[in-house]
Amino acid sequence: MNKDLVIKVLGILLIIAGLNWFVDSTKLNETQSQIRTEQKAMHKATDKIGDLSATNSDLTNENKKLKYSESHIQDGQQVKNDRFTLDYEDDGGGDYTVTIYPNSKKERMIAQQGDGAKGLEIINVPKTDKRVTTVNN
Repeated sequence: MNKDLVIKVLGILLIIAGLNWFVDSTKLNETQSQIRTEQKAMHKATDKIGDLSATNSDLTNENKKLKYSESHIQDGQQVKNDRFTLDYEDDGGGDYTVTIYPNSKKERMIAQQGDGAKGLEIINVPKTDKRVTTVNN
């Protein structure tokens, strides 16, 4: 074979190998860049999931506190709405005092309990007054 022909063939092969290397390295860089972008997005999503989990845990704890506070009136606690106010005091030994009174000075509450009743029936009529009911367990 001719020496010049061998050099030309080797030169062409070297150019082809260089182009292949350039194309492969470009594809590799693009793929690495895409992987980094996806990892950043996944990291952000993981952080948000962690934040949401912490928020959910906080809300669960607050919900438990609210459920407890709504179903268990504490000593000295006052429950108030637009019509009446209820004051609760623990007298100790299972005894407690509940005071219910209207918020409007133009109303009073009359309470009565009949035979077989499971609770106290409260009705209101105009007049200013506060009534106290004490219950012993």
